[in-house]
Amino acid sequence: MKKNTIRIIAVLLILMAPLFLSGCKKKCPKPTENIPGTSTFRDDCPYEEATTAGTGQKVLDLWIIYDNTDAFREQVQAFQSNFPGVRVNVKKFTNLPEYEDLVISEIAEGEGPDVFMVHNSWMPKHFKKLYPLPLDQPIVMNAELFRQTFFQAAANDLIIDEQVYGMPLSIDNLAVFYNKQHFKDLIATSDKPGALWEEIKEQTTELTKRDNSPERFALSGMALGRADNISSAVDILYALMLEYGVQFYDEKEERATFATGGGLTGDNPGVQALELFTSFGLPSYRNYSWNEYITGYSPAEKEINPFVRGKVSMIIGYPYLYGEIQTAIQEQQKSGGQHIDIENVGITSFPQLVSGTEATKRDTYASYFPLVVARTTDMPAEAWSLVQFLTSSDALQTYHKITNRPTSRKDMVSEQQTEPLFGTFAFQAPFAKSFKIYDDAAYRKVFTDAIQDVMKNVSSAQQALTAAQQKITCVVQKEKELIDIGTDCGI
Repeated sequence: MKKNTIRIIAVLLILMAPLFLSGCKKKCPKPTENIPGTSTFRDDCPYEEATTAGTGQKVLDLWIIYDNTDAFREQVQAFQSNFPGVRVNVKKFTNLPEYEDLVISEIAEGEGPDVFMVHNSWMPKHFKKLYPLPLDQPIVMNAELFRQTFFQAAANDLIIDEQVYGMPLSIDNLAVFYNKQHFKDLIATSDKPGALWEEIKEQTTELTKRDNSPERFALSGMALGRADNISSAVDILYALMLEYGVQFYDEKEERATFATGGGLTGDNPGVQALELFTSFGLPSYRNYSWNEYITGYSPAEKEINPFVRGKVSMIIGYPYLYGEIQTAIQEQQKSGGQHIDIENVGITSFPQLVSGTEATKRDTYASYFPLVVARTTDMPAEAWSLVQFLTSSDALQTYHKITNRPTSRKDMVSEQQTEPLFGTFAFQAPFAKSFKIYDDAAYRKVFTDAIQDVMKNVSSAQQALTAAQQKITCVVQKEKELIDIGTDCGI
């Protein structure tokens, strides 16, 4: 009886706390039950500081994007056991543009989270809003140790002027998802997608079956060529440009050069990359296999729906795509729609231009969300302790089991790359790459327009990429304040 009374009083105090406290950063709906001194994992409100009244604890607010809060629950609880004076509140977001706007506006007002996820492409634009890893106190990590611990993509993105500005939970990268049954039934020489783009083009031609249906294809070999109905179209183009050895900028990084500069394949490698990408969407090519109609059944799901219905043999995406495929299959099952079995989904490496025995490098595109510390935090030591704890090998073991995202750490890759399904992503993590992006949203709009201009026969690949180069140069120069910030870049 006494325990129940105490519990009721505790809950009432929690619910009434907002009436007595004015220090809460946000006015938020309170949970129906919460024990003072424990973590809060919520999807509706980032702050639960009122529940710590009288506990003497410090509160760290952790904002995450896309991952479920369960992916951090065990690690946060372990962190709090090691740091009993600190409590962590976790909030999940799912809309990336809105999340970026909210984080930046909150920091500008001196509020917002202490620790949060950023996309690696945001670093050139936003790193000045972050608190770098302190060097004037005992720390677990520095720039030199970072390079020894994490893969090169993370070092290139997160070390600026020899200061560490973030730590990666994973190195997500692009790979090919394919229908195993299609390859067993229709490809005589191989049971999975080829390792080279030339092989992929041939397999696409062999798999693709045209007909007179509204979709124009009874079966499409590869979902590629367009930007309006392929989820990762721009990232795939980035990966191809990396493979072709494109030099994205001049030496001072003041002008874009991807349409005119040289590369591993000679002059205009960027144009060659765009031509390869768009060849899958143009009827004039043998490997034509994708159009605007094939996703008409469910436009919002883009290439996922045709893949799940068995209408396309290969699509390209990140590790989380597998979960989206699972969900789409379940939805088709509920509605009685056509669907493949999840056991027929395979994952293999992103195709290369040159075979591994001849190539001097391998490439795929890295897109991931490192943890960073806000410059406005009043607890930088505790915040960085949390970041380092969550990116330790023990914590990342748990994170990987829940999310299937590939490790960011060199000491964990050997074990993960042997996994039968997701091992491909761990195998590719060491050679996944990115390049400096000064405004992610602007770049995506520019390259989307370039792809679609080729698709609509508005311009050739050379013309489309030259126009894109001019716009990106304008964006870069605006970000670097080399031209007026109000300049219209035509985006």
